[in-house]
Amino acid sequence: MPYFLIPARGCPYWASQETDAGVPPIWLGPILYSGSPHGQYGGAGAATAPLAQLATRAGLDLADEYGAHAVVYSGLSTDQADRLTAAGRHQGAARVLNLATDVAHLRDLPTDPSLDHWWADTPASHRRDIRRQWRRATQAGLTLDPLTSYQMLPHLPEFTRLAIGTAERHGTALYGPDMFEHLAQVPGAVLLAARHHGHLVGGMYAFLHNRCLYLWASGIDYQHPLGRHAYTWLMTEAPRWAMEQGAHRIDAGRANYQAKKRLGYHPQVLRTVVHLPNNAGTTAEALTNLSRRLGEQALHHHPHLPW
Repeated sequence: MPYFLIPARGCPYWASQETDAGVPPIWLGPILYSGSPHGQYGGAGAATAPLAQLATRAGLDLADEYGAHAVVYSGLSTDQADRLTAAGRHQGAARVLNLATDVAHLRDLPTDPSLDHWWADTPASHRRDIRRQWRRATQAGLTLDPLTSYQMLPHLPEFTRLAIGTAERHGTALYGPDMFEHLAQVPGAVLLAARHHGHLVGGMYAFLHNRCLYLWASGIDYQHPLGRHAYTWLMTEAPRWAMEQGAHRIDAGRANYQAKKRLGYHPQVLRTVVHLPNNAGTTAEALTNLSRRLGEQALHHHPHLPW
């Protein structure tokens, strides 16, 4: 069960949550994060109630040893969050919070790997416009170049520049070249590159695992004439490529609610459990406020979410 001791403002994923919520930094000291500080999903130590008890005990002991202000478990399903909540109380955490903080966007893939079936399950109110953007970009010469594992390494500097620019455009600096280079070694890693006469117009860094394609990081060259179509085009070509690989599902990640709703993705609430070694009332209030503000954004697009 991995834990990472990160400075107060050192976790890219948590910083993006604070930016999205429009709140000031919550943490005043180092935080112990379970799982990757870059990833959306957690829960490695919460598959069963006994395992959650062991993980929680280990986390609280590490927090005490290294002076962490909190132990944070993010990207959890409701069941995982409930197990870690119960474990935190049983293991004596001074304060335990179980908060909705994020939304993943999922869509099942047709068994017949054709775009016709993909279009058929796309909301009718947006299908025509999405097909039009995809068709225009395709006719203009945009092509998909899937780069797996070490094939992507020579192309990562160019993609990193686009990914950093796209992330900053949305308010948070999330990525760096070292991150993309190291993750190329992960089985199933792929860079889906959109090219126009060799020029990288956009790309999506993704992972194919257990018949699901997880879209993680994107970068778009908004200065290119086809840049305005590149995101929608990639969000169509990615499932086409995934179907060709035998995938059954695509996970389009977090944020960008409106675009993913238009593309037919279904929202799934993700939760964060926080174990506070000390009964820090101000921190608990700030965390509750962050969850509330993120919920207002999510419910604006998906009013029936169980936030």
